[in-house]
Amino acid sequence: MDIIIVISSMYAISCLIDNIIESPKQIKSVKLNKQKYLIAYNLIDNITKENKINLNSNNINYPKELKEIITKFIQYTDEENLDCLQKVQNVKINYIKITKDFKKYLQNFSKEGTYNIQNNTINIYKLLNKKSVLSHEFLHLISSNNNISGFTTIIDDILIGDGLDEGYTEFLNQKIFKIKKTAYPYNVKLIKKLEQIFENPKEIENAYFHNDFLKLYHTFLKYGTKEEFFHLIQTLDNLIDTDNTIYQKIIYTKEKNNLNKIIQRNKQKIKEL
Repeated sequence: MDIIIVISSMYAISCLIDNIIESPKQIKSVKLNKQKYLIAYNLIDNITKENKINLNSNNINYPKELKEIITKFIQYTDEENLDCLQKVQNVKINYIKITKDFKKYLQNFSKEGTYNIQNNTINIYKLLNKKSVLSHEFLHLISSNNNISGFTTIIDDILIGDGLDEGYTEFLNQKIFKIKKTAYPYNVKLIKKLEQIFENPKEIENAYFHNDFLKLYHTFLKYGTKEEFFHLIQTLDNLIDTDNTIYQKIIYTKEKNNLNKIIQRNKQKIKEL
């Protein structure tokens, strides 16, 4: 346990330094996000998408650890999303232990868990409360398609939407599986605010489970502008690309105010009808 304490102390010191001054790497990430979103902004209206999800069998082979999670998901979701469960077929779950795989643990020390689409494997790194991580990664698994998950998308070889995807995944993790302690707190708060804009929030949820970023985009345009949408998802990406809590608080507050303006604007439209 001594080595865990030492590693934890080193990580805490690193976070403290980042809170004082933004590191060059983080600044570079923010600049790259701005650049890639500018390119994606100019391309998205020319993109179309087809969802190709086939349910070949009702007999799904899955690890026993997922039984309770799958049961809760079936009880919660709409019937049109049940085909997503086919993706848990033969998924592998690995619990990475520091005593047995020290190198791999150190490489992923800041992560609680990951889902690897290529080899259909969930890796759990968290020492305690592993169920909350497993249910989060389960949602990544069932929302995956064409090597991306949930609300991530690729526009002309540019990957965008990581922050949107992580925020909405953890939002559903709370909602479906009653998880209390959450990752990506600012992203989740913005997702909750985003849901208030939509007349039918289930539209967002169904788009997420079928990896349909474009459906979310076109639905958002009923209530807000293209500029507002891209500013939101760029902010969500910036939030997960930095550990600087001061910077996170500033951009979260600004985006929350932007979403509040959209909500108030739509309420005014309804009054005028």
